[in-house]
Amino acid sequence: MLAAPVTFNTLNKWAAGISDTLALGLLNEAIGLDMPVLAAPVIKAALRAHPAYSASTAALRNASAHIMDPDAVTIRREDGTVTADWQAIARRLDELAPTTPK
Repeated sequence: MLAAPVTFNTLNKWAAGISDTLALGLLNEAIGLDMPVLAAPVIKAALRAHPAYSASTAALRNASAHIMDPDAVTIRREDGTVTADWQAIARRLDELAPTTPK
């Protein structure tokens, strides 16, 4: 399962087990079912410095979620807009995909 782009709010709610949206409910169920989950947070440095961020990423990693480095998946444009680097996310998905013998 892929969660992308993940905001500061979503990441912290997910780590706390809050299921107030369908997406969070599915992510929480995936953890409970031991399904592989890749999260690509697009979160600015100021929010990553907040103690909740490190606690949440640690909790999710402890639950076997794969959390990408926000610097590796965030594209900041000259006009100030931010987007996810979908190619980087796709490469990480490929790395995590189970290989099937041919």
